[in-house]
Order: sequence, then structure tokens, then C-alpha cells
Amino acid sequence: MQTPPLWQQLPANGRLFIRFWGGCLTATAVLALALQVMGPPHLIAGGDDIDTVAEPANKAGSATHLVNIPPPQASLLEKNVGPGGFPLPKRGLHGALPRQIYAAPQVDVPPGSPMVALLVDGVGQSDDLTKDAIAALPGQVSLAVSPYVADPDAIMEAARLHQHELLLSLPMQGDTADAGKADNTGKDAATDSEGPKALGVLLSAQQNMDNLNWSLSHLAGYVGVTNAFDGQNGGGFSNSNGFKSILSALDQRGLLYLNASPDIHIDSSNAVGTANVSINTDEDIVNIDIQLLKLQQLARQNGRAIGVLGPLRPVALACLRAWLPHLKDVGITLVPVSQLIQPPDPASLPQPASNGQMHVNLSNPTPNMMGGRH
Repeated sequence: MQTPPLWQQLPANGRLFIRFWGGCLTATAVLALALQVMGPPHLIAGGDDIDTVAEPANKAGSATHLVNIPPPQASLLEKNVGPGGFPLPKRGLHGALPRQIYAAPQVDVPPGSPMVALLVDGVGQSDDLTKDAIAALPGQVSLAVSPYVADPDAIMEAARLHQHELLLSLPMQGDTADAGKADNTGKDAATDSEGPKALGVLLSAQQNMDNLNWSLSHLAGYVGVTNAFDGQNGGGFSNSNGFKSILSALDQRGLLYLNASPDIHIDSSNAVGTANVSINTDEDIVNIDIQLLKLQQLARQNGRAIGVLGPLRPVALACLRAWLPHLKDVGITLVPVSQLIQPPDPASLPQPASNGQMHVNLSNPTPNMMGGRH
């Protein structure tokens, strides 16, 4: 007599039990496979996380325009590759300027609202921290990149995707007293942190111009240059006579310049701005918060303020993510650095009326009076 199969030997309720749990396991496996294929949920377009306060584009009151930052444009680059690996920037046809084409989208500033612009320096030193900062910070925060970074293309592309405009951190030697001194290894102390292509007071005008062109051609698609470099500000060189030729060269190429030294005044009619507050992020979190509060107070007093924060550190990113949402609560509008430095658009300036009297557009007077570009 043949023995019945094991399945038939089981009681009816036993077979039902196995069928139920077997079906559950199968459904779980199918669901797990589907989730693996789909991947994690994506962030909202623009890359802002839940702690970011950037407003959706085109929303009335404080939105940014629906304008994407373009990749490097051939019309704004010289034909030949520069010493840094990219063509040098130049002015384009019909008055096109890199400082305008590569600028972050303009922010609509409510009448009477103070404005704050913030530049974060030291982007690219840490891959993971750079990715977090680019994705987590609102696009109105401008970023500064060193010419020494290993993969500038990836940083520039990610920044454009999240609407961050970029400035080039121009390496400059420190104070004159440090330049030319050798450390205990015999190397020039001034090149340890600023690198071998740093500009400085002890270099000839040609050497400084060569180093400038090397830095400018190490990246492409940026609005301008700053002396904020790894939490430093270039010492006194940016206030020397030799720096005037650097400013002239930058303007000839259609770039803006942000002076990260609040105590140094640069007299220039070109697209030049000076930071009101420079925040060293190597200090503790209390001092960083105090400096951010100072920046906020200066904006309320003067109607605008520019802050430079660097180098990029985890504690700095944490402070910014806590502070930036507070700006909206106190009625301060966060704008890109370029919005406070760019010369006003001629089309936005008052035009002479036909009867010879000055005509002023009163429909939106505040942005024009405060230097905004519309």
C-alpha cells in the first residue's frame, strides 16, 4: 500500500495555516522587491529638506523667479583653455555678463523688508558635507568654491541644480609680516594654507595676474570672485595698490567681487561689495550664533547686510539650518549675494519724462532704491 504524500497527511486546518502564512511571506517578498526597485522617496524639486524655508517658486510675496542657473556658456568663455583647465570667463555679446547670467534667481522683496545675503565659503573640502549643504540650504544662499577642489564640475552642477550661485574663492597670502617667512620645514609659511597659486603683496604684478588667471580658469560658470578662502580674507593685499589691477581685470571679464573683510573699504564703481560680518566657523556654536544675530541686526538697521561664513563645518551647517527659518519670522528677506552687489538694471532706473521732468516708477520703489535688480 502506497503511503499518501505528506501534504495529504496534514489535517485540513494545518494545510490552511500553511497556505495563509505562505501567501503572506510571498506578498512581503514582492513588496520588498518593489521598494528596492523604486528606491527611497525623492525630495521636493529644488532639493530642500524639511528644515528649509525656501518658498515655492512663483508664489506671491517672496518667491524667486522661475529661472534656472545655466551651465557654462561658450559665448561667455574664451576660445582657448586657460592654465587651470577651463577657458577664462569674458563678457558676451550685447552686454551679457557672467555675473548676471550665472546669478541665482532674483527674490521678490516685499516693500520695506530688510535683506540679508549669505556666502558660505569652504565648499568642496568634504564631499559628504558639501552634498548636505547644497541640498539642505535654500538656493538664496551663495556658495564659494576654492580653485583647488578636486572635482569642481560635480560641485558646480549640483549647486546649479539647487539654484545656488557660486563665487570663486581667490587664494591670497596673509599679512605682509607672514609672507616670505619660512616655517620649520623651510617652506614659505604664506603658501601652507593659501596654496602655491596665492596672490600676494610680495609678488610682481605679472605673477599676481598669472595666478589670477590660473584660479579663474580652474572653474567655469560662476558669478564672481571673493577673498573669502577657507575662513580667511587675504590679509592686507585686497587693500593694496596692487589689487586695483586685479579688480579691473575682474570687471573686464564681467565678474563681481565680494570683499570678505568688513574692516577694509574698497573704493570702486564696479560690481564690488563688502561683507558686513565675517563669521569664523572654527569658533564654538555660541560665537557663531552671536555673529549671525549681529548680521540680522545690521540688516534691520541698514536695510541690507552681507555675511560671509566659513569654512564649511558641520556646526556651521547646523547653526544655519536653525537661523535661516527665523529670518522670515522677523521680516527679513534672504537674497543671493549677487542681488546686493549687481549694479541696478538700467531698465529699472527712473527715465526722463517727455516734458523734461524726471519720472519715477512708484509701483515698486523699494527694490530700486535698495539696489535690487528687476
